[in-house]
Amino acid sequence: MLNDTNQQSSLDNLVQLISRDHGLTCKVLQVANSIAYSPQQTIVAIPHAVSWLGLDTVRTLVAAAHLVEQLKHWPARQQELRTLIAKSLVAATYASEFGMALNYPQPGQLFTAALLYSIGDLAIAYQDPDFFEALQTISRKVKHPAERISRETQLIGVPRMTLARALVRLWMLPDNLVDLFDSAGELPVGRWQNLPQMYRGLVLGSIRLVDALTNSDSSTAVENSKQTLQLGSGLSARRFSDLMSQAMDRGHQLTRSMGLAVDSFHAPLVTPSGKNLTESTAPQLSTKTPPPENPIPAPQKASRNQEEPSVPIRNNPFETLQVFQTSLQGAIDLNSLLGMFIQSLHRDAGLGRVGLALLNPNDSDLLVGKLALGVTPLAPYLSSLSGSLSREHPFFLSILKRVEPLLAPNLSDQPTGSLKQEFRDVWHPTSAIIAPLRVGVRPIGLVYCDQGPDRPPMHPQDYQAFQLFFAQTTLGMNRLAGIL
Repeated sequence: MLNDTNQQSSLDNLVQLISRDHGLTCKVLQVANSIAYSPQQTIVAIPHAVSWLGLDTVRTLVAAAHLVEQLKHWPARQQELRTLIAKSLVAATYASEFGMALNYPQPGQLFTAALLYSIGDLAIAYQDPDFFEALQTISRKVKHPAERISRETQLIGVPRMTLARALVRLWMLPDNLVDLFDSAGELPVGRWQNLPQMYRGLVLGSIRLVDALTNSDSSTAVENSKQTLQLGSGLSARRFSDLMSQAMDRGHQLTRSMGLAVDSFHAPLVTPSGKNLTESTAPQLSTKTPPPENPIPAPQKASRNQEEPSVPIRNNPFETLQVFQTSLQGAIDLNSLLGMFIQSLHRDAGLGRVGLALLNPNDSDLLVGKLALGVTPLAPYLSSLSGSLSREHPFFLSILKRVEPLLAPNLSDQPTGSLKQEFRDVWHPTSAIIAPLRVGVRPIGLVYCDQGPDRPPMHPQDYQAFQLFFAQTTLGMNRLAGIL
């Protein structure tokens, strides 16, 4: 398998390899169409997917799929092995993503090394899950290397790294992987000075970081692991934080495509600007957002002409937009800026119902309802906006691949399964405006607007008004992120 996916493999060879396997075809297409890889179009062909993802990423998918495929032979050991493989996949993704950021010549090599570094643990977990759990306990609780080696030897007869090194040599795995075990897992200290140090630092540093992230009692270990990686790589704090979020996100997409999951990650959710994106730190996005100064009257049936005089953006467009621009310039973070945007759509653009949903920065398949105005009670509306894009919200997934907002004449025409049933039941959507929110090229969420079930449908004038606020908000988001 490694020979079929080595550095000399051509695109055509990989396409043929993948196309012969229906399961692998589905996995590659799923990852290629995920928001983590930001396609602005739907990819339906393997050659397109391979060229879009790049040869290194596809090689890693093939390697990971082959490893996961072996799980069916171990039905009595699946839980231990699934968790271990999932952690290895995420660590491998970290190593590869950081390697690409540092222009490492072969990031796919980093992925394979991090993925197969756990080969000794896999063998032990397969033979005896109780021994495996005991070794995991030693690894978590015993910090001094000499004592850890002594405890491992008492348990399995030899140190864990000695067993792994013997297996790697026995199975004639790549020489660069053998080299990792020859220094007892030691990390290079300080800034990496050459490619061998970068290789060892990225692979072992990523593995230790993921081990720390999956241990809920190891917040100090997480920070120490981050500091070691950042110091060795020489990356700025901002760039390092962005790569952390991107690697975690792509790791989640890979594990999900393989039917695996790691639920114990506790990395903070951060925006591209580095700000925490939680209700507790974002009063502007809390469910208790104060009512606007000039609330829109309760929805009632009326003609378009009767409604227009009450819409500020139509009565006083220049003044209304100027006030909005001034408020955006005063926003200190993404949360406050988005709160202003949603309130202005509801109050100044005359849109009856407005909902905001943001992507989980560490897993962009998960949409989280954050704020809704013009609806009551609030909880079911936010819940209906939340969920998996690939499984529950495929229509919203297509929106997030767009750049421009969409004026949808009638959402009830959407095929069954394209919209979450809870969303249909709660919002009763018909005519609506749905727009992706992007920071640079990266989608971070979407906004949904309509007039409500008993109001006139959305008109081109509503779309034009929305565009005025949307354009200024996009500029504001990119300004806060340091892109503009």
